[in-house]
Amino acid sequence: MVNRNKIFSDLSKFAVDAMSTFSGLKEEIETIVSLRVNKVIKKMNLVKKDEFEVLKKMVQKIIDENENSMKTKKKSSLKIKKSQKKAKTKKKAKKRR
Repeated sequence: MVNRNKIFSDLSKFAVDAMSTFSGLKEEIETIVSLRVNKVIKKMNLVKKDEFEVLKKMVQKIIDENENSMKTKKKSSLKIKKSQKKAKTKKKAKKRR
């Protein structure tokens, strides 16, 4: 009976040691994989998300400004065309007199 208890005690100690070893091994593997993934990402020259968001906002602002300037150009060109038409009609009216 004493031998059985000794064997079970040794087996449980072995199991506990194996579990702690596997736990440490798991952490080590996670660290290695994480480092390799980060290395690959750095080689790919990827942009961080916050940097991308800043750039996206800047580009959207430029697009909006461009659209606004195009609208104002169209409005001013329409005004110029209308004033040119008015000037032409005035000239025609003067010639008729």
